[in-house]
Amino acid sequence: MNAIELTKLFVDYAEATKKVDELKAQIETEVLTIGESQRIAGITATYYKIGFETPDYGTAARNAGAPQDIIEKYSTTTTTTKWSEVCKEIGLVVPPGAEKPARVTIKVA
Repeated sequence: MNAIELTKLFVDYAEATKKVDELKAQIETEVLTIGESQRIAGITATYYKIGFETPDYGTAARNAGAPQDIIEKYSTTTTTTKWSEVCKEIGLVVPPGAEKPARVTIKVA
């Protein structure tokens, strides 16, 4: 394959992606109108009804001046271990992880 053929592939890909984006927007609009998930031809469009995000309780409580003793009452501490540092300190040589294959990612701007 020469540079011109590769360039044509990129142009074809860009055009196809634009068409897919247009179809996606149309499907989303229709599924929102219907108000329920659809699965057709191996494609699933999942409908999510109106909802609410989880409130930021921490900021609200701090802004309200929650007393420190109450904050501590509901606080937990998590301990994590830096296993690579443990291995290093005990002189343990760990075999490398599994090899990852070469890959290509394509992004459309």
